Amino acid sequence: MARRNWNNVFVTGGTSFVGLHVVRALVDAGANVTVLVRPDAEDKLGPLRRHIRLISGDVWNSASLKGRSRGHGVVIHLVGSIRAQPERGLTFHQLNLVSARNAIGMAVSDGVPYFVLLSAISNPPGVPGEYLRSKREAEAYLRSSGLKSAIIRAPVMFDRVQRGGQLFAALSAVESLPMLRVFTGRRAPLPVDIAARGIAQAALEPELPRDRLLYAGDLRRLGRIKYPRRVPRNTRPRTPRARRPDNMNLPENDIPFGWLPGHNPHDDE
Repeated sequence: MARRNWNNVFVTGGTSFVGLHVVRALVDAGANVTVLVRPDAEDKLGPLRRHIRLISGDVWNSASLKGRSRGHGVVIHLVGSIRAQPERGLTFHQLNLVSARNAIGMAVSDGVPYFVLLSAISNPPGVPGEYLRSKREAEAYLRSSGLKSAIIRAPVMFDRVQRGGQLFAALSAVESLPMLRVFTGRRAPLPVDIAARGIAQAALEPELPRDRLLYAGDLRRLGRIKYPRRVPRNTRPRTPRARRPDNMNLPENDIPFGWLPGHNPHDDE
């Protein structure tokens, strides 16, 4: 069934490591992109700001989301965290489930028929079990919402130009070989630009797709699509420095599997 406004895409978590690459891929694909941002996070988009629409809101405050996604054909939810901060009330439940639940509720009330959720593969290495449980609960909530959905069960994502990126690229190439794919294909590390193009392509379906789970191999296949460059090269998302300022407000920037090779996952993603 054809869906209205399929080219109008609403993104949460668009100022994160993964989010910046997804926003760029959407713009390159010719989508009309709206990014939900906190007022203090707009500068993270850099020159991409000229090619998208920004709208203020807070995924942990459902009242601030009312009407924000109206007129869009899809919501891509990229918010979450592999690091809880219970002393600040930032439990895995709050970070990964509540944010998704609020974004799903926004889509339902605004009449958006299609939702793309960034989740994670099973038993991700070095990641707390509560993180994965909160992601699976978000998936279950999405399935019960009545929305058509694509759930991205992502592997580790990396930037080739970051320290250690070439090592991860080699692991990605080896583990995706046909003879190994059946054993490790879903867990093979994935370059973030390819993953971002795959996520963008999954969102930009003119026909309303059936519900689906997408893994690394699916993102590779979708990510092979090359779009005409619509924004200058100097708008390429920059990998943040390994250390973040102590006063940086973290939650929306801490994206699942957004850490970098050679990079402490407790640092800013």
